[in-house]
Amino acid sequence: MKKYFSFLFISLFFSLAVVAQKLVVEVNYVTADATVNKPMIYYAPGTILSWNDFKGKPVSGSQAAAITNAGIGFKMMFHSKDNVATLNISVDCNFSVADSWVKNARKTPYILNHEQHHFDIAYLYAMQFVQNLRAAKYTMKDYSKTIERIYNQTQQDLTTMQNDYDRETKNSQLADEQELWNKKIDAKMDAFAKQ
Repeated sequence: MKKYFSFLFISLFFSLAVVAQKLVVEVNYVTADATVNKPMIYYAPGTILSWNDFKGKPVSGSQAAAITNAGIGFKMMFHSKDNVATLNISVDCNFSVADSWVKNARKTPYILNHEQHHFDIAYLYAMQFVQNLRAAKYTMKDYSKTIERIYNQTQQDLTTMQNDYDRETKNSQLADEQELWNKKIDAKMDAFAKQ
């Protein structure tokens, strides 16, 4: 069982002349961020969690066996040259080691699989965010609103899927439903890997 949290990291560094006539947007998926002060695991294809990654203090009164704190982050940085402004957007999918926990008596491979799939779902939506950012049209006037709109929609879709996953598997308690979701998530992961 888990509770899903998402978090957003935005850093804006402006070394841009506002008068730049042309805006170019570059979007990249990254697997590390040296500016984050707390222990994080950044998703790269093949990233597998272990119970050693869950270092948060379990909430004894909670019915949850484990909590996964994973989400999508992004940073933006502008630079300009020759009257062209380039907006670099770096997107990541991250797992907070300190904010994720498991109860000692519940450290089973089955529950870890459930938690791993929560992290996988966050990655799927990080990649969807990247695709949607790359497909968007931007102007100097509206780039911020465009990014915000895409991020908010992605977060809404991500939260919906995370909630559906927990509801339909009854937080992993329904083994048949869990197996269906394992296949569904794995198929989506395979589809992204082939792109």
